[in-house]
Amino acid sequence: MEALELKAEVREVTGRQVKHLRQGGLVPAVLYGKDLDPALLQIEEKALTKVLRQAGTHQLISLQIGQKKPQMTLARDIQRDVIRYNYLHVDFYAVRMSEKVTAQVPLELVGHAPAVREQGGILTHGLDEVEIECLPADLVASIEVNIDGLVEFNDSISVADLIVPDTITILSDPESLVAKIEPPRLVEEEEVEEEEMVEVSFEPEVLTEAKERIEEEE
Repeated sequence: MEALELKAEVREVTGRQVKHLRQGGLVPAVLYGKDLDPALLQIEEKALTKVLRQAGTHQLISLQIGQKKPQMTLARDIQRDVIRYNYLHVDFYAVRMSEKVTAQVPLELVGHAPAVREQGGILTHGLDEVEIECLPADLVASIEVNIDGLVEFNDSISVADLIVPDTITILSDPESLVAKIEPPRLVEEEEVEEEEMVEVSFEPEVLTEAKERIEEEE
């Protein structure tokens, strides 16, 4: 998977002063890695937003600091404002292309489940991403999950059923659910309606008996 390119500059300000960076459209960041001294960085917010929207934490980012040689990285700790959802701080991990890394990769459902289309079943979702381990060059944007084989009610797909290249190892629990077909809920709704009808038809009888008893006492 081709790396995305992102430019950064060395950051001089720290602590509370970084708020002035954000006001100027810059996001504070840190580059760290094995046998690498942490480097304080600042990145233009619009460029960062565009790259992270596509890369997330599972796609390589070629980070160029000033005029230095680009460094292959993965975005790790991403902090965002809970209200505005803008980026507040990002950590970039400098990878070694010869050493395996771990990443959370999204799952993408593809195909059409016959049990849904032909029998009215309900497709329920489990995990939407899994943790993988591989060399940086073998990272993938997503893992496809083909649901064409979900033919009957209660048919399901677990992590163990996922198909990935031999270069990738899935670390998530093999028994974790990814997708499952549930029977339609029409029967349950009919039962609820019947119970309501019984309650409605029962109440007037009680009132009638009470009225007759009052009339007899009079």
